[in-house]
Amino acid sequence: MNRGALPNTFSERVRDFLDTAFTASGADGHASAVDHTGRHVLTSERTLGAHATIALADLAAHPDRAAASLAALLDFADPRHEGFVEVEEISGIPHELGNVKTSEAQLLAVVAALSADPQVHGPRPAEVGGRVLDWLDRTLRDDRGCYLAAVSRDGAKLLDDAVTALSQSLGLWATALAVRHGLRSTDDLRQRVELVSDVLCSIEGVVPSRVRPDGTPALEAKVEGTSSAITAIALAEAATVLGDDTVAQRAREVFAFLEAHLWDSRFDGYWDHCDLDGRITVHREFITLLNAAIPIKTSRTNAWLVIAAAAVHGAGHDTVGRAARYLRTLHDDAHGGVFIGEGYFWTPPGNPVGPFERLMLPSRRTAGISYFGASSFLRLYNKFPESQALASWAFQVAGDVVTEALPQAAPAGSPSLPTADVPRADLVATRIADLPPVDLTSVMDRERHLAVIGAAYTPHYGFGWTHRRSPLGSQPDRTPSVFGTHHSIANLKVLGGEVPDPDGVADWLRSTQSPLGMFGEYPGGPSDVLNTYLAINALDLLGVDDFGDREACVAHLRACQNQDGGFGVVPGFISDLFHTNLAVVALHTLKAEPRDIDACVDYLLRSRTGDGGYGQRVGTPADVYSIYRAAGTLALFGLALPDRDDAVRWLRDAQGPGGGFRHDLSSRESLIATYHAVAALFILGGEPADREAVVRWLQTCQTAEGTFSNIPGVSSGTIDEAFAAVQSLAILAGGLDPYFAILVS
Repeated sequence: MNRGALPNTFSERVRDFLDTAFTASGADGHASAVDHTGRHVLTSERTLGAHATIALADLAAHPDRAAASLAALLDFADPRHEGFVEVEEISGIPHELGNVKTSEAQLLAVVAALSADPQVHGPRPAEVGGRVLDWLDRTLRDDRGCYLAAVSRDGAKLLDDAVTALSQSLGLWATALAVRHGLRSTDDLRQRVELVSDVLCSIEGVVPSRVRPDGTPALEAKVEGTSSAITAIALAEAATVLGDDTVAQRAREVFAFLEAHLWDSRFDGYWDHCDLDGRITVHREFITLLNAAIPIKTSRTNAWLVIAAAAVHGAGHDTVGRAARYLRTLHDDAHGGVFIGEGYFWTPPGNPVGPFERLMLPSRRTAGISYFGASSFLRLYNKFPESQALASWAFQVAGDVVTEALPQAAPAGSPSLPTADVPRADLVATRIADLPPVDLTSVMDRERHLAVIGAAYTPHYGFGWTHRRSPLGSQPDRTPSVFGTHHSIANLKVLGGEVPDPDGVADWLRSTQSPLGMFGEYPGGPSDVLNTYLAINALDLLGVDDFGDREACVAHLRACQNQDGGFGVVPGFISDLFHTNLAVVALHTLKAEPRDIDACVDYLLRSRTGDGGYGQRVGTPADVYSIYRAAGTLALFGLALPDRDDAVRWLRDAQGPGGGFRHDLSSRESLIATYHAVAALFILGGEPADREAVVRWLQTCQTAEGTFSNIPGVSSGTIDEAFAAVQSLAILAGGLDPYFAILVS
């Protein structure tokens, strides 16, 4: 087929990005991760899982590309042993991580190979797939028929006897395809159906991610969106092969649980996992176990759920369109392709309250990781090859529903308001570097906190998140960061402390600017709106006029403004009030403005919820963070909140019984929510309903070592919590002015 004759559908455009961006290194196959622009390879190694996914998606959605994708997949066949090599250097030599073979990746490759029609692609894919399936059955199946997790490259040594839902589901899918090729009998397929549907799946459709040898869920088991979606697809495939609607009903039950519990009715989209009872929670103990502790939304999971919805209910079902529309919001309209996903920061015990586009402590095999101090992170605004392949497949399944750009939802309960009808406000601008010290000695241990900040400083560089040198677990260390440096300087400014070697700190901050113009968390690190704001504002707090390459920074910040008027974390990322505020403040400091001020104001006004509140995005419920961001951003444009009195009432109602504030009207009190509420009330000319109770609550958050914790009774914290506490206390003591409280956050 002539590729040039194909219509330029949205699905095709995403698939084109995969070839354009992920083959930039000039080697065969596709790299494992690129940055958000698609111009820079982050992880050049090639993985079996990515290439199996690409081949599978192309066979389903882009048959004209499938021959090349299958050839790239079959090149992973191990030249020395049975099975496939799972990780290769760009030269094609097996990577050290390729010395382990996992049932999940091997079976995914088998599914892709057996999905190829021999009449079109010849006999080799089915032959290779069949041989690998035979080898897996001999090597990695236990007495019950379950596939175990991992074996050495030569197949001689079992390395992990875990039983995962993903392996069993892929095994079922592979067996169903093998029956079509005459490589397995229908009796073999029925046995695997019984194993998956009766042992792995509960009557309610719950598919635990890991099970014990006796078949009961493992202690750390979750319901994973991807593995459960593939379970539903595999059951639907088996039902078709067997002509058995009872198997199809099991597929519908699995998908129904995902639909009921993984869909986020607040922000839209499917979470990547939930508890076995369907709750979306954050598990601190899982961080220690190095398991996925924090739910995020990934394009991979959401694409699989589009595909699963079509397999279970048909492509015209409402769930297909709804999931595809959310997946569309993860598309990068600036550079092309889909982002890895989106994340949130959470308040205890586990409520998502705002965008935070990174995942902490991903597994070692995860591509695109950035290592920083004692921690590793995955920036969710970068891009994976399998996400492009799956999203392209999902968009092809969904059809015209995602052809056009999707406008943000209309605000709930809030009529549109012309900018001309918004009241004007006169904000008095001051030089934030000239803020006089605020005497807080009566409400906090000033000296101990200053000592902690001093211990977090690295000479000639900057400040870390904490003063710790080599902490266990997930606690940040003292490695200099833009975030830690900004918050440390802000607290030193308020408390009258001295920044050691301010010229050196300023030089270090400027060194974090990337060639694109944005700033990163450390020199050479990933750059985005958040870290750009922090670096620019920290330089402003130091009182310097040199902000690095100002023109490049302004240009890149402006590029982050979307057609809806708001700003995303990087160009093309979906807008939210958090990054809109940070971008506008940074531009303001650089004596620049957004590309379209009126559109930005309109975006802020459309975020109203009709009761005085503002949501992180248009159409989302109100929270204290967004009221603060909306009020401050509008003030920089010379505008006041049109519903100022209602907003003050809303904020005052968010004060909890302990004295601190909740992020909404029903959640638990937290220090970060308290700071945003106190600052928002201050900017709006109001104050808490019980000011003294707030002060007392804040005091209980200071720890014996001088740091602050996000909730009372916790023994340690980072500069993030300390900033929130000190700035809140300074506002309540009458020591700040509104301009400082707007700019420094």
